[in-house]
Amino acid sequence: MTTFVLKAADLTPDGFLDLVATLEPPTTRASARRVWMEAADGWTLDWWSGPDRNIDWCGVGREPVEVRARACLARTTAGRLFASDGELRWRVVPALGESCWRTVFLGGADWVGAGLVDHSEGLNGLCPSRNHFFLWGRQTEHTPGEWIELRIPHRFRYPVDGGGGRVRSNVQVEVEQWRDEVGELHFFRLCDLVPAEERSDA
Repeated sequence: MTTFVLKAADLTPDGFLDLVATLEPPTTRASARRVWMEAADGWTLDWWSGPDRNIDWCGVGREPVEVRARACLARTTAGRLFASDGELRWRVVPALGESCWRTVFLGGADWVGAGLVDHSEGLNGLCPSRNHFFLWGRQTEHTPGEWIELRIPHRFRYPVDGGGGRVRSNVQVEVEQWRDEVGELHFFRLCDLVPAEERSDA
């Protein structure tokens, strides 16, 4: 049986960047991490290879540009590093001061170490379950590596493993939800992005 870990702390920007810089890299492709970050000037959803590697930084009305991940981290207002075995999530909380980065880790493998305070007792009485939700956009044989969403409009470049050379028209996000005995949601985390077959929008 997996023992789950819940940790949290309010960190300074430097403390948060130090925490991320000390994370051990994943050892297998199955435990590879992705990053979602958002800021006033853009966002990213990309593979995570550490703060000193480049990621695609997106913005409205322009193509993604490669930016050093550390620079993106420093200006984010919120974000997540996630994999099937855990998620590190953060948000800048201006009400508690410009230097307050509320940081939470939830997962089945503790890959954040001693940087956060253990609050695993907060999971007592809660039951996890996993669900899948479709993301925006569809990929076709004419748009390899891009999922087009005409309602925005936008071209998404999701960090997903290939489907064995086959075009998979959609992408789903796998989410873990923690509910109490009456079904109230207490926690949720992102786990994975997976190619999916075409859905019907009936």
